[in-house]
Amino acid sequence: MYIIMKIYEKSIKIGELFCGPGGFAEGAKKAGGFIHVWANDLHSDTCKTFKNHHPNCEVIEGDVYKEFINKKMQNMKKIDGLLFGFPCNDFSIAGKTEGLKGKYGPLYKAACKVLNHFKPNFFVAENVSSIAPPNAKHKDTERFKNFTKIMRDLSRCSEHGYHIYADKLKFEEYGVPQTRHRQILVGYRGDFFKKNNISYKKPNGNLPTISCKTALEEGVPGTNQKGSVDDLKKPFNNEYTKHSSDVKLRLENTKEGQNVWQIADEFGLPRVKSARMSQIYKKLESSKPAYTVTGSGGGGTHVYHYRENRALTNRERARLQTFDDNYKFEGNKESVRRQIGMAVPVIAAKKILIAVKNSLKKQPERIKYHHDIMIEPFGKKLSFTGEIQLEMYD
Repeated sequence: MYIIMKIYEKSIKIGELFCGPGGFAEGAKKAGGFIHVWANDLHSDTCKTFKNHHPNCEVIEGDVYKEFINKKMQNMKKIDGLLFGFPCNDFSIAGKTEGLKGKYGPLYKAACKVLNHFKPNFFVAENVSSIAPPNAKHKDTERFKNFTKIMRDLSRCSEHGYHIYADKLKFEEYGVPQTRHRQILVGYRGDFFKKNNISYKKPNGNLPTISCKTALEEGVPGTNQKGSVDDLKKPFNNEYTKHSSDVKLRLENTKEGQNVWQIADEFGLPRVKSARMSQIYKKLESSKPAYTVTGSGGGGTHVYHYRENRALTNRERARLQTFDDNYKFEGNKESVRRQIGMAVPVIAAKKILIAVKNSLKKQPERIKYHHDIMIEPFGKKLSFTGEIQLEMYD
């Protein structure tokens, strides 16, 4: 037992694809015992943000295939675990939901190439909850077929395959002041899983929810109660949005918890007949967690203060994503908005990685815990309440 504990006193080396500004990496740092040795992202400002907060990590900027896999991967340091939040654009219900036929949907295959090369002991992947169907009754849908292909392909990586668990986590149940639901995949290399009797238990949820008011009411350091900035203590990324007179009038006539479709047409968007998303110009409801913070979208998607007639600042959005107030994002206002919206909430990442770290300690026998979905290495069956044969999707 002493030898086993001695092994895990050493830092667990992590590589990360599609790393974003560092939500996963900050969570790993706060979980303790992990160290990022390399990371990759396409977006220049995002890479600068990540590097500033993780100076000892080699950050490779550029396309995951052109810059990382084809040019850098062969010479990168060995890793114990891989993190990847592969782009969700084609699976999100806020997008065109093109799935594996879209530009971003197939990018999980980059992770397959990396897993085949490095053969890490484990991986953790994150994506929108809509990537997975709610249950096995949806087996004839495109969504089910896409998800089973992703699970099957990942389970076949390396000569040992990967034992994979998938769970839908509601981050508001994990201390995040935001209703952000995500599908989390945790995989273990087949031989490592068997040798160590890996017993992975997803992080404990069901915590009391934190309201957006609680997260925001203390105010951003460097501003007074009226929102004025003290130049000597100017906070990072706290620029206010300049609203047009129409938008100001619209927000003045919107109560907390309401969106633009719930107010009089004279203040709303009467010419808009489609794309009536519920979050358009929606004010937060002070007693509840915020709705999902996004990184893209036009007018009306910036998240709106429950009391004040304005969009949140990036610093306030970062609070809803549980970044520390001193975490500085690089780039202009819209670039920073993109980074924050795309990130994994830090507190959620921390709890996920603590659960993974606990599972890496060798056990005398395997303990079986409940998970939403499971597939064995090179699996032919997807455990999804019942078992679904996968040959039909070959």
